[in-house]
Amino acid sequence: MKNVMMGGAAVLALAISTHPSALAAAAEREIIVVQATQTEIDSFNYPGLTSVIDRDTLDLVRPVDLEEVLRGQPGVDVPGGPRRTGQTISLRGQGRNNTTLLLDGTRQNFDSAHDGALFIDPSLLVSVETVRGPASALYGSGASGGVVSFQTASADDLLNGDEQWGFNVGAGYRDSDGEERGIVTLYGRQGLFDGLISYSTRSSGDIALGSGADLPADDSSRSTLVNLGADLSNGVRAEITWQNFQGDATEPNNGQGVSTVNPFNSLVDKDIETDNLSVSFDLNPASISWLDANITLYRNESGVTEQETSSTRFLRRDLETRGIRANQRFAYSFGSYSGGLTLGGEYYRDEQNGEDSADPNGIRGGAPDAESEFTAFYAQLELEGPAPFGLPGEITILPGLRYDEFETSSDLSPGTSNDATSGRFGVTYAPIENFNVFINWAEAFRAPSINELYIDGTHFSLPHPILGVPTFITNEFIANPDLRPESTETVEIGFSLDLADRLNVDEFTLRTSWYETDAEDLIDLFVNFSFAPTCFAPPFFAPCSAGTSESRNVRNAELSGYEAQLNFAQGAFSLDASLSGIDGQDVATGDPLGSLTPTRFFLDGRYAFEPYRLTLGSRVEWAGEYDEPVNQADHRDSYTVVDIYARWRPLADHGLTLNAGVDNLFDEDYERVFAGVSEPAQSVRFDVSYSRNF
Repeated sequence: MKNVMMGGAAVLALAISTHPSALAAAAEREIIVVQATQTEIDSFNYPGLTSVIDRDTLDLVRPVDLEEVLRGQPGVDVPGGPRRTGQTISLRGQGRNNTTLLLDGTRQNFDSAHDGALFIDPSLLVSVETVRGPASALYGSGASGGVVSFQTASADDLLNGDEQWGFNVGAGYRDSDGEERGIVTLYGRQGLFDGLISYSTRSSGDIALGSGADLPADDSSRSTLVNLGADLSNGVRAEITWQNFQGDATEPNNGQGVSTVNPFNSLVDKDIETDNLSVSFDLNPASISWLDANITLYRNESGVTEQETSSTRFLRRDLETRGIRANQRFAYSFGSYSGGLTLGGEYYRDEQNGEDSADPNGIRGGAPDAESEFTAFYAQLELEGPAPFGLPGEITILPGLRYDEFETSSDLSPGTSNDATSGRFGVTYAPIENFNVFINWAEAFRAPSINELYIDGTHFSLPHPILGVPTFITNEFIANPDLRPESTETVEIGFSLDLADRLNVDEFTLRTSWYETDAEDLIDLFVNFSFAPTCFAPPFFAPCSAGTSESRNVRNAELSGYEAQLNFAQGAFSLDASLSGIDGQDVATGDPLGSLTPTRFFLDGRYAFEPYRLTLGSRVEWAGEYDEPVNQADHRDSYTVVDIYARWRPLADHGLTLNAGVDNLFDEDYERVFAGVSEPAQSVRFDVSYSRNF
């Protein structure tokens, strides 16, 4: 199976699967995961909570968007409403700016307030991993909340044993938005080489909401995935991966917007394109015992063009990221202790361009032309062995350190440069084999983004307070190149418990944690909305403005929360559950702060009728009332949503698969925090696929 994040860009995915199949569940506990640190460690002993959504779970659920992919992950939220183009992500109360996204090990840095975060067809994925909590000791800026890594398919993922080639075709339908989807995949291997090519399409219309309203969301997309691999010699592998996404949508300019009646959220024809190319090398030849290296080079481009349907105005935002990441692991033993040392480095560069045809200078508000560069070096040590001081059991120690230098530049304002050091120290103590406690301390930082430093142009427009429509005045962005990096310090404690042997079942594991994060120099957008006095005296508009908007370092914050995840399996039955809660406040005012979510409980149970090759399952999500917003308009009632699903493989010797399900079975009218719109109503879905390997 392809390394989840080739070239050392792996996220510390020392994880247990939150949705293992019944047969694989018992074995999952013993898997030795080799990822970013290239160290061998039992995932049960990792000092922190991580999760893996595996291929079987993706096949059962057949997710259609980012929210469905990550549903059920504790501490993870996908706000932004039901439209795919508006969905973003937050981890442990920290938003997109503090969440690192990886696709096949490469950074996905596209960040827009309203245009979504990641564009990929979920049908191309074979696994998704989350690391919750600060990961700046490995990933630098923007990993204070954690890391989410998406892995697309390769031929090695789909072929077994002596199989040489295969294919898969599939189609599906969902009635809440009339979505139709299809996919064709071909894959094979010959000698040293293997390859895969996949093409998928989706098209959908307005979304029927639980409130009874329809959300304008005419949407279509086309995705292509090409993966080529070569085992050049024993222990030496090279891969090239290309992923392209092209989307078209007719919806409000703000993909998170509810209505197009508001003239300041105009209906637009939106074109989206992403192009991701990566080349990776995994070097562990038997002839050179000390060499165990990973190298990844990549180039990612993302662009969104919006053409207003009622005028000739168009807006454009482009971001290109180029980078390289490399690391080398040295294994060692010292008496009764063993482990490894990983040394690595990373360089990446972002270049953004924005355009607005309605602006005299062509400047798009919130998307300045600017560049940023990051250069980093990092080290992480892993040590396992007997507990010290005569204590029973074993201990695992994971310290790490990373140094980053970064600079930004723009023609709009003077450039800026800075550096930061991020450290971590995690310890797990296991007095007995099936129980351990852990503590983890970590620093993290986030460099100001190019949007925050050099933000320029128009933020929003309003009718003139005296003259009214069609005379408009604007609130203008002001650049602030003096912003300081955000910094956080987090302490997390927890325990892991394995009761499978005591209860004589295949699997029964429980992992829990509590964490507290102190944040300083938070970057926020301040809107000074005020009409100039000249707006109210003749000639009324010379000059007249609606104020300014500027990013500033002002607030200190405290975030705290808890997470628990349970995995159970016995025979044909398996059950996964998670519980999480997040609280955050401004230290100075006591007001709620952060991308907060109330207490949330998720349960996923399924039973496999093996003689019939039939699996039946149900998911239940319960969220408590959000009753502490600064603005009462953000208040949100508690809700319970139930989904049911089934998978049937009617032919024993052929790969015909039928999937069906009902989402929001009881047609609940519910709303996520800060979404401002109901989620989809009851929705019936069907999928059929056929695959054969030869």
